[in-house]
Amino acid sequence: MNSVNRLRVGILVDGKARANLRADYGLSLYLESERWRVLFDTGPSDALLEFNASAMGVNLSRLDLVLISHEHFDHTGGLPALARAGVRAPVLIPAGASWRLERAIEDLGLPVRKVIAGGEVLPGAFLLSRQYGPPYEQALAVNLGGKGLVTVHGCSHPGPSRIVAKALNDTGVKPFAVVGGLHLAWSPPESAQTELKALASLSIRTMIPLHCSGELVLKEARRFGIEAKEAVAGDWLEL
Repeated sequence: MNSVNRLRVGILVDGKARANLRADYGLSLYLESERWRVLFDTGPSDALLEFNASAMGVNLSRLDLVLISHEHFDHTGGLPALARAGVRAPVLIPAGASWRLERAIEDLGLPVRKVIAGGEVLPGAFLLSRQYGPPYEQALAVNLGGKGLVTVHGCSHPGPSRIVAKALNDTGVKPFAVVGGLHLAWSPPESAQTELKALASLSIRTMIPLHCSGELVLKEARRFGIEAKEAVAGDWLEL
């Protein structure tokens, strides 16, 4: 697959935030390379997404792609903000998502597409097609030249290591970093440790756990050779 030379990630929505931004339970990430701009999930509300995007200098009208990982409200609630911004980029949702989500996006006047088969949706950006959690969830893998894959996760309902393994299998490119929700906040310590061990075996060396990941991941990752970096809404990350 193609690659990008740089990947900049802006955390628009998370459960924690810098002093000048707002926090709420949910996730929205702005991904920018030298070739494209992607919004990954929209957080729980349009007002929150608009406020934080404005504070971070992100112009939502200039997006090339919107990707919705799954249909839970804390990832889809900000969609009306995209309509108000005049977004014309396609909104990709996983096949298996409810007709209600598809209809709601259509009613906003946004171009929506249900994705069954994954593939390279932008140069160097590979959509990882749905896996069942429940619910059905899709993810994104970005091939960062000279380093490998960065996998971007919404909630990791199917399991973070399953998503990374799929990225490796589908692209043939070695993964090195994970960004997003890992759904380990409510897992027993031994389950979280099992996931971290699996991620390490898949060559993950850098992790930015957000949203539903839990504090244990930050504390335990180093034991498995993974550098876990704490980040909150308002932060910019260069990978």
